[in-house]
Amino acid sequence: MQSVFISHNNSDKPIAREIALFLVAEGINVWFDEWAVEQGDSITEKVSEGLKNCTHLLLLWSENAKESNWVKRELNASIPRIVEDQNIKLIPVLLDEMELPSLLADIRYIRYSEGTEQDRNDIIEAVTGNSSSRTFIEAVVKKYHEVIFDDNSSEPFPLKACPKCGSSRLNFASHLDGQRDEVYYHASCKDCGWSDWTQ
Repeated sequence: MQSVFISHNNSDKPIAREIALFLVAEGINVWFDEWAVEQGDSITEKVSEGLKNCTHLLLLWSENAKESNWVKRELNASIPRIVEDQNIKLIPVLLDEMELPSLLADIRYIRYSEGTEQDRNDIIEAVTGNSSSRTFIEAVVKKYHEVIFDDNSSEPFPLKACPKCGSSRLNFASHLDGQRDEVYYHASCKDCGWSDWTQ
């Protein structure tokens, strides 16, 4: 299974986040710092782990990235693996007019424009070898359903997370209406206040 590490400069974070969502919606495993590094974690340790386990290094290259010590370190850490055992594929994604370093000049790159459907398809095809299976909206809806709902559950509310905010802090309750001899079920989110009833 593909596992993509997204190397980027913090100034390019919105684009990195957008690309990470493109990939995750398609069912591809992604190492993205916002998702992988939690409070109290060693950043260096987490980055090393992500680089060690990835099959693809997506290098978001820009003027910002050229000046970034983190991007340089991530690239330098990956080069031996790319050259020696070829178990990792480097995919440069150009975000502006900044030329790739001479060491990477012969690698075919993707020119990213504005997060279009074509941009998304180019990245997915570079990682998987196949075109995207559906449009971004279709892919997001499918992924949303996978993340929020438990299809194997027989509960009245087969939820894994809140359908409004994504929190897993849910409350479930039931209420018997003695007059009508009917059971009502209630689900609510402790974080955002979402709630729903069903019979």
